[in-house]
Amino acid sequence: MRGCNNFCTFCVVPYTRGRERSRSPENVVEEVKKLAQEGFKQVTLLGQNVNSYRHEGTDFADLLETVSHVNGIERIRFTSPHPKDFPGKLLQTIANNPKICKHIHLPLQAGNNRILNLMDRTYTREEFLNLVEKIRKLIPRAALSTDIIIGFPSETDEEFEDTIKVVNEAQFDSTFI
Repeated sequence: MRGCNNFCTFCVVPYTRGRERSRSPENVVEEVKKLAQEGFKQVTLLGQNVNSYRHEGTDFADLLETVSHVNGIERIRFTSPHPKDFPGKLLQTIANNPKICKHIHLPLQAGNNRILNLMDRTYTREEFLNLVEKIRKLIPRAALSTDIIIGFPSETDEEFEDTIKVVNEAQFDSTFI
C-alpha cells in the first residue's frame, strides 16, 4: 500500500506519496515467499492506510489470508490502519487466523468530536469506541495501541479531557503521544 486518500489536516502523506496504490496480491506473496526462504518467520504488511488495500477484487482481509498460506511464515502483523476501514470480514480474519498477530494499531488522534472533525478524521469518538468494543468482543485478548495528538490547534482543556476519557475507556496497551 502506497499513498493515502484521507487528507487528514495534520498529515503530508497524500501530498508527498500521492493517492493510495495497492500492489497486486501476487507481488506481495512473491516478496513474502522470498523472505520466508531467507528464514524470516514474521512479516509486517505496511501502508499508510493498509486496511484500505484493494486490488482487482482482493481486499485486505483476503490479502492477509493469502499471505498466511506462505510456507515458513508464522506471524503476520500490519500497520498502519485507519479506524474507518475495519469491516467485519477483516476483524473475523484477524480473529480466526492463528498466524495473524492479535495486535491492532488503532489511531485515535483525539477523543473529542470537534477536534476529530478539524483533523478530517471521518469518525466520531462514539464510532471509535464502538469499534474498540467490537474488537474486544471478537478478539478478547487483542492488544490495542494508538496514536494521539495533544494540543491540536484550538483544542481546549475540556476537549483534551475528552481524549483522556476515551483512552481510559479503550484501555490501550500502548500509546504514541
